[in-house]
Amino acid sequence: MAIRFQTLVFTEQEFGHIVDLLRDKQQMETLNYWVNIEPDVEEGEVHTGSLFWKMFSSRGPMVPKFTWVPSYMNKQQKVQAEIGITHPVGERAIKRLLEFQIEIPSNWYVQQDHPKRGIVISLPEEYEAEEVVLLAIRALRALSPFDFSKEYRASTPLFKNA
Repeated sequence: MAIRFQTLVFTEQEFGHIVDLLRDKQQMETLNYWVNIEPDVEEGEVHTGSLFWKMFSSRGPMVPKFTWVPSYMNKQQKVQAEIGITHPVGERAIKRLLEFQIEIPSNWYVQQDHPKRGIVISLPEEYEAEEVVLLAIRALRALSPFDFSKEYRASTPLFKNA
């Protein structure tokens, strides 16, 4: 069964509905929900490189993507919420964020900063959904190799009981 998605467009100034979406889903029973946030670009507007480049490059996708996964239960243990960012920057993406004055809160744990697989950050038990969306907006702009409008797309899976 193919997964269907709901897509919501938002701007750097008006993103309250995305914050509400994260707040509403902060704790799930199983890992069956996530939110992907990307710059709102049309396919074909960005040169994504050849298949050869994609296979042998040490960088992630050309269009950066931010993913938030809520906390959920796994074998009666709580798994903390996480965020991930795939990007084309290559090595030291966290350093690039710092160069853009984008700081990751001290109680968020950076698990990975890999050139091809991206950044993975574990969120603490208590965090603000607005901080997550603001990090997404700022990080996507800093890690993008091209300019894009000030609009973003958030996509979420649609399930009968989600």
